[in-house]
Order: sequence, then structure tokens, then C-alpha cells
Amino acid sequence: MKAVKIIIPIILAILLTLVAVVLWNIFAPLRSHQVVLRIKPGDNAATIAQALKDKRIIRNQELFVILAKLRKSDRQLKAGTYSFGGHLNLIDTIKLLEDGNTEAIRITIVPGFSLYRSLRRIDASGLASYDSLLTRAQDPIFIKQLTGMNITSLEGFMLPETYIFDIRSPVDSLLSIPVREFFKVLKKHDINPQQIPNFYDKLILASIVEKESAHADEREIIAGVYLNRLRIGMRLQSCPTVDYLLEPYGIKRKVLTDSDLSIPSPYNTYLHDGLPPTPICNPSLQAIQAVINPKPNNYLYFVSNREGRNDFSATYQEHLRKKRIYESRE
Repeated sequence: MKAVKIIIPIILAILLTLVAVVLWNIFAPLRSHQVVLRIKPGDNAATIAQALKDKRIIRNQELFVILAKLRKSDRQLKAGTYSFGGHLNLIDTIKLLEDGNTEAIRITIVPGFSLYRSLRRIDASGLASYDSLLTRAQDPIFIKQLTGMNITSLEGFMLPETYIFDIRSPVDSLLSIPVREFFKVLKKHDINPQQIPNFYDKLILASIVEKESAHADEREIIAGVYLNRLRIGMRLQSCPTVDYLLEPYGIKRKVLTDSDLSIPSPYNTYLHDGLPPTPICNPSLQAIQAVINPKPNNYLYFVSNREGRNDFSATYQEHLRKKRIYESRE
């Protein structure tokens, strides 16, 4: 009798936990990047559920199939091309398939995203493959049409913003819309690339400034530091330019190794003088403005204070002293 009294509460607790888990899987919205998913005629609920799970649109494919059967829609989910993601729960997702509700897709290009990351995000959405996007983004004729410049890549020209693309958008549109928005925003803020000497060099430097600090009040100072270095023929020695080389390999380090700093690439500003060949990311408008209107200073060095800010120095001795102080606090 005593054993029964102990077992019943345990069983009830287990059942309540299971019910809570099931309800959470059904009703709790799942945040995800929007993706395009193509449902073919004849795909059943199990096939669709697996595809949704693979794209991280749903948490549990078994529950999807059970709910679809309970709603008597498991064999009536409509074929088509769908935009999933955002903030949907399991029932919302099933309703989209029941209604045959296809729509546009939102894709966000984050400030500081490289061309590689931007194209990978579009690829992940299902709108177009990374290879097809990269081929077009490196086509000199297409680039000249969009930018008016004889350059080798659209790196740096895709304005960080949230875009709404039609799910049938061709590759050219997926690239041209962010680039045209880039020039539109520059014009709105009285920045005319054709009237600014060496604008492309400034864009390259802005991409480095973007990666060096997220603080608006520091960006004008950092731009001044790098311009001071360029003026006296000193190497930039910017870690983000080396991070750029490592990114396609999935490598992200808190501190770069000696091996990283020895990579023989024109993007490695520890080994090569001047600017890298192209921007290293899509900079924000604020980073571009910081380079066009830098804050004059006599600094040549800066070091992270380990709290998200930078500390600036005019001499190497001062820089080393500050660097030792911050490293001792780690």
C-alpha cells in the first residue's frame, strides 16, 4: 500500500511532464531564419515533416505527422513553394501547408557580414545556391553594371538591411537589390562615390573599421588610426583581415595564432603593406561615414580593454604597457 502511494505521484509527475513537453512542442513558436521549401506533388506528411525538421522549422516530425492526421490533412497538404520561418509554432506551420499559402521571404544581411556569409544565408533560405550567387557576384561585367566600377567582387556593396524577396527571385535580383539599396542610402546621406576620391579604398577601410568596433564613437578614431598608418607606410596589422581568410573554413579564434598571421595572402595585413584587395565585409553606413570623415588624432595603436571597448596609444611603448595591463586581467 505504501509502495502504491509512492508510485502514483511519480507516474503523475511523469505524465504531466510528458504533456508539458508535447504542448510546448505544439504551441511554442520556434524562431528561425526564413527558408524556401518546395513541396512536390505526392509528398506525404512524413516526407514533409522530415524536410521541415532538416531545415529547423519544426522541433518534432512525429508530432507534425500526428497533428496532420488528427486534422485530417495529412494527405491534403498542398504542393508548392513555401516560405517558412520567422516565429511559427507547429500548428501555424501545418496551416500554411493546408492553405497552400506561399509568400515572400525575409533575409537579413547583418552589418559586418562578409560576402561569403551573406551568400551562405541566401543559400540557406533555398532561394539560390551559393555557387550560382558567387559566380554572379564575381562577374566583372555584372559588377560594372551595378557599381560602375572595374572591380572583381561585390564584397562590401550589399547594404546591411532586411530584404523581402519574392520566392521566385532570380540570382541577379538577389544580388542587385541590396547593391542598389547601398547606392540609394549613400545618395540619401549626400555621399556620391563618383565625387569622392578613391572611394573604393575608403570602402575597403570602412569594412575593416566595421569589424574592429561596434561603437560609433570609436569608429572615427579607428579610421584615423589606420589613415595615420597608411600615411607613414606602416602596415595595418588588422586581425579582422586574417579572420576574413579563416572564415570560409569555419575558423573563429579569440586570439590569432602565429600560423594564422603567416598566411601568405594579400588580405593578410600583417604581411602586406597597404589595404587588402577588396573589402572584407559589408560595412554599415556609419562605418563608411567614419572613414570619409575620420576624427584627426595622433594614435597609431589600439588594444581591446576586454570589456568591448578599445584603448588608443600614440607610441608603441605606451601600447605595450596597456596591452600588458589588460592581458594581466584575463
